Amino acid sequence: MSSTNWQDLTDSDLLKACVPNNEEAFAILYQRYEKRIFQYLMTIMNEAILAEETLVEVMLAIWKGLQSFQGQSKVSTWIFGIAHHKAVDALRKVTSQQRGSMPLEDIIETAESNENPLNDTQQKRMAELTNQGLMSLSPDHREILHMAFFEEFSYPEIAELLAIP
Repeated sequence: MSSTNWQDLTDSDLLKACVPNNEEAFAILYQRYEKRIFQYLMTIMNEAILAEETLVEVMLAIWKGLQSFQGQSKVSTWIFGIAHHKAVDALRKVTSQQRGSMPLEDIIETAESNENPLNDTQQKRMAELTNQGLMSLSPDHREILHMAFFEEFSYPEIAELLAIP
């Protein structure tokens, strides 16, 4: 199967194709989820290096656990569940270190501006205010908002993933 054929597969079919340790199929799965998982981890961790390290752990756990996926949830829910658990584990390891703040515009790719300085300034200010608002929330609340608005998980999926009502 060529790379373009891999791209056409659903997440579920791609995951099934990965099971016999198919590195080519897994590379496509990795590409599909890499940015989304990183942004999700940044929402929780707010530290790029820790999020990158955790992303590697998440993808390794997915690779090792391919056969454990039973199809009772969406592939994305399963993957984000792994990411959630790896993030919690990583944060437990980080003790008294203070994590810095990363501006929202660095986390989320913003739309290209039309080279209008006023629009650029307004967009930057809106991103700063949004980031301040998000950072004032608890990590748990930031995580829920990220899942709902950026990953478009339903509320029941979020509740199942995080084991909350």
